[in-house]
Amino acid sequence: MLLRAVLWLTVAWNAGPLLGGPPNVVVLLVDDLGVGDVGFSGGTDVPTPCIDRLAREGAVCTDAYVTPSCSPTRAALLTGRYPSRFGIEDNRPLDGPTAALDLREVLLPELLRKHGYHTGLFGKWHLGQGAYGPMARGFEEFCGWIGASGKYLDPPLLSGTTRAVHAGWVDDILAAKAAAFIREHAAEPFFLHVGFMAAHLRQEAEEADLARFAHLDGKRRMAAAIISRLDAAVGRVVDAIRDAGLDGRTLVFFLSDNGGEPPVLGTSNGPYRGQKFDVLEGGIRVPFAVRWPGVVPAGLRFPSPVHCMDVFATTVAAAGIAPAVEIDGVDLLPYLRGETRGVPHERLFWIYNDHADWRRTDQDTNRARRLAAVREGRWKCVMAGDRPVGLYDLQTDPGERHDLSPVQPGRVAAMQRAFEEWYAEMIPQVVADDHPIYGRDGRARP
Repeated sequence: MLLRAVLWLTVAWNAGPLLGGPPNVVVLLVDDLGVGDVGFSGGTDVPTPCIDRLAREGAVCTDAYVTPSCSPTRAALLTGRYPSRFGIEDNRPLDGPTAALDLREVLLPELLRKHGYHTGLFGKWHLGQGAYGPMARGFEEFCGWIGASGKYLDPPLLSGTTRAVHAGWVDDILAAKAAAFIREHAAEPFFLHVGFMAAHLRQEAEEADLARFAHLDGKRRMAAAIISRLDAAVGRVVDAIRDAGLDGRTLVFFLSDNGGEPPVLGTSNGPYRGQKFDVLEGGIRVPFAVRWPGVVPAGLRFPSPVHCMDVFATTVAAAGIAPAVEIDGVDLLPYLRGETRGVPHERLFWIYNDHADWRRTDQDTNRARRLAAVREGRWKCVMAGDRPVGLYDLQTDPGERHDLSPVQPGRVAAMQRAFEEWYAEMIPQVVADDHPIYGRDGRARP
């Protein structure tokens, strides 16, 4: 504790005058929710009062982006870098018993821990196991699951290195552990990451939760029951911050790891076309709120594109810490506070491999159709395999329904060049032939 106190004072001395010391940081990351699933980003059929209150007390980033699936987003968030910089384009390299995020990448909890923060993760990891698991990558406390999916009711959770069944609803359990973490570490700076289960597969709901949404049908009813349970869990975490007297010292991020998957999960992407595993807006545009009372203006709606990589950049800047390597994320605080004009990102880029093709047993899974996109201001260029390039004006056509490439060939060419220049700096993803799920030798499992 003495060493941690010395490190805390060192960071506090280095932090800017705005902060008076390093803030606590809480990242609430939900799974497979789209913008139509929570009220603050446009949802209307599932009440989310706790999540909406969090958003009202801070800033809503209306044009917030992630990658199209779980692992790359988590990698981007925790490194502040495009995951393509270290060979991660989709989930495949991180699914399986030996796959993991490159150990040469410095993760946010590792960096914060070196500067006096206590670090904890409750919930989903999905970035590697064993020597690549969360306890080896900077988290001092962990209770959750390593792979893509957990279990909603009475989940088996890994606590440190011990696995045990925990009685109850998974997101309730995670919220209780997060609240206890906040109370226990209220006197020192902490980094708390909660990777909620909702609304990932395999879905199930309690009868009482389903009964409240009898007016909804099918998969949407199931999703609503799960999301409403999530909302209460998020409320308990925010209440714990408030009850501990830490509101003014705690920076909170709320976001989803990718867009919803309506046909499978009943989740909603609102007005946007596409879904999880796609680079259309429905796959990559997510609800995103930033709360820090007294620092981030309450009620702000910030319209410029932001990215989950900005969580890393904003956190280290607020803590007064220099990142160990060059990052792609941007500190959002000066923009949210109106101190810096312009936009955080001149361009954002995506590269992804089509998920549906992985599941085809008659096709080499290393040759899935490439999906790519560029956003530049109001313009979005979409490049999907050998299909014609699409150009969309997101200001007038957020649903990407009117392709303007035939009348804007010069813009298309310039955006394609920008993408190729960016991609030349990336490390191409490689799926090993002997990968147990997606490798060429075994073919993809259906």
